[in-house]
Amino acid sequence: MLDLLKRLFAGGRSAHDDALIYYVKGYKCNAITRVRIDPRSELSRDDDDTFFVRKVVVDNQCYGKVEIELRFDGSYREISRRITGGEFTSQEEWQAQQRRQARQP
Repeated sequence: MLDLLKRLFAGGRSAHDDALIYYVKGYKCNAITRVRIDPRSELSRDDDDTFFVRKVVVDNQCYGKVEIELRFDGSYREISRRITGGEFTSQEEWQAQQRRQARQP
């Protein structure tokens, strides 16, 4: 129990360390959203021993919806992706959006 508390409160390995991060831009207002996927709790096993996740992402600017579906092999390496209502983008574009928003009054 003490070891668990040390890890939780003393900078030990967090649940976020293994997260898969994606960035999606919705077509409704071009808002970019950071999407975090925890492979230990959010992936489902498919009949062919691959994993998948489906998410509906809602941005915080115009509440546009983007649906993503990702598939992974047994080692959690991405093998396919599908997106409806938007497009995948980069961390750099997301960071640029964050800087622009921070400058707005």
